[in-house]
Amino acid sequence: MILELFSRESWANLLDNMTLKRVQFIYHPKAVFLLLSALAGGVLLSSCSSHSNSITISSGNIGSYYYSLAEQIQKSTKETVKISVENRDSQGSVQNLKRLREHQVDFAIVQLDVANEAMRKEEVKAVAILANEYVHVITKKDSDLKTFTDLQGKRVAVDTPGSGMSFTADKLLKTNHITFQPDYSSFDEAFKKLKYGQVDAVIYVGSLGASKKLRQQFVNNLDLRLLPIEPPLVNHLTVFNPGSYQSATFPIGTYNSRPPVPDKDIPTLSTATVLVTRPDMKRQQVALVTWSILSTARTYSQFYPALQDEEPKDLLRKGLFDIHPAAQEVFEHGDPRMAFMRFWENNSDLQAGVFILTTTSVLGLLLRQWHRQKSKKMVTTTTNRINELKSLLPDDPQQALDGIEALSQEHRLMFVEGAVTTEVYEQLRQKTQTFTDQCRRLLEQHRKKFVMETLLLLDEWQATLQTNPEEALKKLSHIKQQYRDMLLSDQVDIETYVELMQLTLISLMALTPKHSHNRTNHVKNDQTLKANSINAVET
Repeated sequence: MILELFSRESWANLLDNMTLKRVQFIYHPKAVFLLLSALAGGVLLSSCSSHSNSITISSGNIGSYYYSLAEQIQKSTKETVKISVENRDSQGSVQNLKRLREHQVDFAIVQLDVANEAMRKEEVKAVAILANEYVHVITKKDSDLKTFTDLQGKRVAVDTPGSGMSFTADKLLKTNHITFQPDYSSFDEAFKKLKYGQVDAVIYVGSLGASKKLRQQFVNNLDLRLLPIEPPLVNHLTVFNPGSYQSATFPIGTYNSRPPVPDKDIPTLSTATVLVTRPDMKRQQVALVTWSILSTARTYSQFYPALQDEEPKDLLRKGLFDIHPAAQEVFEHGDPRMAFMRFWENNSDLQAGVFILTTTSVLGLLLRQWHRQKSKKMVTTTTNRINELKSLLPDDPQQALDGIEALSQEHRLMFVEGAVTTEVYEQLRQKTQTFTDQCRRLLEQHRKKFVMETLLLLDEWQATLQTNPEEALKKLSHIKQQYRDMLLSDQVDIETYVELMQLTLISLMALTPKHSHNRTNHVKNDQTLKANSINAVET
């Protein structure tokens, strides 16, 4: 981490200024205070880590939606922050909240409307929203019930006492001055009674489509349907209970597609499923649990479908008015295990103090050793590279020259960027310059050799021209092709190639026929031969 913090500065400059920074730090009261605070914080952080890495959550009946949610939290915390979760089954939201208040559990899953009053009294704090729960009013297709208000005086199953369902049903009915005959049967018993006409309707509160048991009821009983809750009733409830409820809609075919249930979009209301804890709960554990949920938010989409497409950190706290400070910190800054590192990065005085007081001597030794090792490695690497290029000298000195010049340029760039010291750069430059001179000397020898060979070829060609002009023309074409091949294969550079061609042309232009007899008859032929020869060279 220290290397990362100072990666933008030159290590050499850092060492030069180290003494000055030490003096400035000692006479800087704020820096001293931050250093002492950081050391104290480290002790506290260490003590926190010694606490038990386990928590308890009160959820719901085994196999229920709340119980499944707690199982998902259990999986998330185990995988991300190594905290084990004890999932305690219960009768629902009301019992969960009671357990939390009485310090029987560390966290509880409750409906927001159930926890609202306790949150306003600062008895509990929200951690995260885990889903939205829709109010389902279920009846039979042959029932004469049309809307929620038709429940007046009817027999209605509202789940067992202490559940969030019974709480929401009671709140909804009382706010709208509707009275009915409550039935506190369990989920399975309630649907049996509905089937045999022992109740007129069942009120269920849960995440949209998340309950497998409810979905199965609609699949197995095609005579079930959902009743709409009139918007005026929903609005009335949201006004008297701000923050607890919001209007919602059941999309067509939510629970069955053939025939669709419901057969059209119908209005209802919803409340949030929220994970809550006590204000005095250890901040570190609250933060870690929050981070485990936030960092694995997509896995909660089976309960909270919107998590598939929207930003988790917004959805998980949307509408919450009293979030635990540790949870809020996680939503704003991320992983709580990085909190000290963020504090470190945001306090340059603390960085300078800790760095200077704890690492001055050690860092100096490490840097010197590092520079020595790096310099030694670079010299060794350069020597090995030169040895590789030496193997090219006999056959391709030009390629060897190109390679050593590229290596020299690489060293120059490293020197300009401050990656190597002047001493090391001079050592590397001497090695590369020595080999560069060797390559150039060998290339010059090759060039002179080519020129001498060309002169010999031209002498031979002139001799042939006097005895066999046609054969001389063929040799001239052969010489030209040799020059071209040597140029293309980098055996000669462009300057040498031009020099060879000039020698050929000069030799050709200086050529005069030495046979004087029949001069009149041969002038035209000589001129034609000379023109063909020049064309052969130029092409």
